[in-house]
Amino acid sequence: MTATRSHNDHSHADNSGVPDSVAAWEERYADSDDAIWSGNPNESLVAIVSEMTAGRVLDVGCGEGADVVWMAENGWDATGIDLSTTAIDRARRAAESRGVSAEFAVADVSTWEPEDDNRRGGFDLVTGSFLHTRLPDTREELLTRVAAHVAPGGALLLVSHATMPPWAAEHNEKFDHGMEHHHEPVSPNGDFALLIGASPDRWEIELADTRTRQVTSPSGEPAELEDAILLARRV
Repeated sequence: MTATRSHNDHSHADNSGVPDSVAAWEERYADSDDAIWSGNPNESLVAIVSEMTAGRVLDVGCGEGADVVWMAENGWDATGIDLSTTAIDRARRAAESRGVSAEFAVADVSTWEPEDDNRRGGFDLVTGSFLHTRLPDTREELLTRVAAHVAPGGALLLVSHATMPPWAAEHNEKFDHGMEHHHEPVSPNGDFALLIGASPDRWEIELADTRTRQVTSPSGEPAELEDAILLARRV
């Protein structure tokens, strides 16, 4: 997902005070006639995945598909899922315009399974960029759901906010139509602790790092962001 696109939420229609996340994310994308993200793949993802052997990859919260398209262009058998129908429609068009084959589905990671049984829990790489955790979920639950799709020997790559973008409060105020979610900064070691605490599988850290990148703020001003990078392998 640059301030890259990815999202991940879970709908809890039966929980009082918890908004319908599917409708909220769909409204976020459908409010704009044009793509809301740059269309460029995440810089950290590109740097890390470029060093890996291509295989099956799942991008959770793929948004408008920039990361999925880039990975498909670089030999990966790529799948992307997102809650928003509009986002997935744009992702499919992006793949078509670039002449690459990729699978996309409108889905919630908490319930989604690939149609092909051989892919269930069978991705060589699962990625998630800037995944959001919605109350009353915990990040531990989120990571467990995402990690369940990683095959034995496969890897999980998470790119998260190490510090929040300076415009985050303004963004939340503007899109407060049910978009409330955890915005606490994430540390790669903290995510790994949650992962090994909840996952039934064994994991090893391959990379835990914080990286700085230059971006353009929603108002057009230059800004600097810090990303938390976790690459963990299932062993």
